Amino acid sequence: MKQRKYTSDEKLAVVLEMLKGQKPVSQICKKNGIRDSLAYRFRDEALDGIKSGLSGSQKRGTLGAEAEKDRLLKIIGQQAIVIDFQKKISQELSL
Repeated sequence: MKQRKYTSDEKLAVVLEMLKGQKPVSQICKKNGIRDSLAYRFRDEALDGIKSGLSGSQKRGTLGAEAEKDRLLKIIGQQAIVIDFQKKISQELSL
């Protein structure tokens, strides 16, 4: 059986309703057609995201991604120069 993919908005709605504490989790899950364990997983993921956002680890990850992007662009540039050089050589040899 194929698992259903939940959007971030759907997950957020469940988590916010849980955090309000006005209804039992079982009632929230029944309303949304999910199991209690899935609702708690949504909650745990949301809290982990909040925790990592507050610790600043996402910013460090973004900097790492930028450095990786720059590194790959440099490699692409070097390869483009090599390809252009090889094209020029092959054109001269075919004359």
